[in-house]
Amino acid sequence: MNINQWVDELFEFFDEDKDGAISRSEFVELIDCLLQDKGIRMCESIFNKFDVNHNNSISKEELKAMVIELAL
Repeated sequence: MNINQWVDELFEFFDEDKDGAISRSEFVELIDCLLQDKGIRMCESIFNKFDVNHNNSISKEELKAMVIELAL
């Protein structure tokens, strides 16, 4: 599976309300899964870093950038 496929599946799974963006609460679940309990403060910091347009949600492209930087 390549990075684009992985991000697509990750995005679809955590976009629980299927609105095309990962909300702050959905993001907390995503980070908890990816970083395995490293804390809410880290989650808040990461969310703010990757929500580049500051709209309080993570787009698929923002998620891709985050996965590339943090998980690979």
